[in-house]
Amino acid sequence: MAPELLALAVIGLALTLYALLGGADFGAGIWEFNTAFQASERERALIQRAVGPVWEANHVWLIFALVVTHAAFPLAYQAVSQALWLPLLFALTGIVFRGVGFVFRAYAAEDSVQRPLWGAVFALASTAAPFFFGACVGAITSGRLALDGTGQFVGDFLTGWIQPLGIFTAFFAVGVSSYLEAVYFTREAERAGDALLTDVWRRRALATGAWMGILAAVGLAFLAIETPRIGRNILLGWELVAASAAAGAFSLWALSTRRFTAAAFGAAGAVVTVMVAWMIAQYPYLVPPTVTVDLAAGPENVIRAVVLAASAGTLLLVPALFYLFYLFKWKRAGDRTSRRSARTEGCR
Repeated sequence: MAPELLALAVIGLALTLYALLGGADFGAGIWEFNTAFQASERERALIQRAVGPVWEANHVWLIFALVVTHAAFPLAYQAVSQALWLPLLFALTGIVFRGVGFVFRAYAAEDSVQRPLWGAVFALASTAAPFFFGACVGAITSGRLALDGTGQFVGDFLTGWIQPLGIFTAFFAVGVSSYLEAVYFTREAERAGDALLTDVWRRRALATGAWMGILAAVGLAFLAIETPRIGRNILLGWELVAASAAAGAFSLWALSTRRFTAAAFGAAGAVVTVMVAWMIAQYPYLVPPTVTVDLAAGPENVIRAVVLAASAGTLLLVPALFYLFYLFKWKRAGDRTSRRSARTEGCR
């Protein structure tokens, strides 16, 4: 395989993992925003327990994608940085203030004035980050960024990204994050033995999943109108569209039958197939209408070195993340289950 295609595969994998893990973590704050900052103490405790140990680690996938893009496709990195610096800055600000709000709210647990303030910061920033990332994806996909033949941006730096497809994908990204987190939280609540919160998050996940199915169908039609080339390519790859629909339907079925682990895999599968379909439909363009893979690719020896370094880094990163999830997710859940069983036996 050509080295530039290997680099694209690395970037695609990193972005997909960021959508699945980082996007879901944004969903925790989005749900606080959706409930008007009125989450109960039990919900906040669930969010703290589920998100707290691992949420910062998930941003490593975004960093991974940015570093590989900068090294392997510098012209594409330059074009996106010039054309979309403002929404990217807003998204970065959301990431920073999300962390600030999350931590400060935890330390202000007994302060009746500061805790709601930092909770609002956490919720608003968590919503802003996927919104502006989604707007960037839509602006790139639309092919309407004002780039000349050499990939230089010659348009309006402030509003060039504000266009119909960008606005749609901004809201779609927020919806995807909300759905993923609702499904994940349903499973977390069930594993924690909290029947009340399990039912609450199950209802939220079912409602959000049904709404996202409708929005995805509308999005296909909208994409065909706004960007006929992308829409045509996606329809040519109808197998991925069908797979995404099937995964989403399976997730809803699993939620309705209380198979929450299966629901989480189904929701993740729906997102993965959407990401793959988008990346395939976009090829050979990295930043339409002028920046192609061949035009943006750096020297071959640099790309080979980047791919080799990324591969070596993955061998260290993936086991470390699995161990992190094992310690703070699966092992803790197993310990809680053991304690509940012991209490039950003691009562008998």
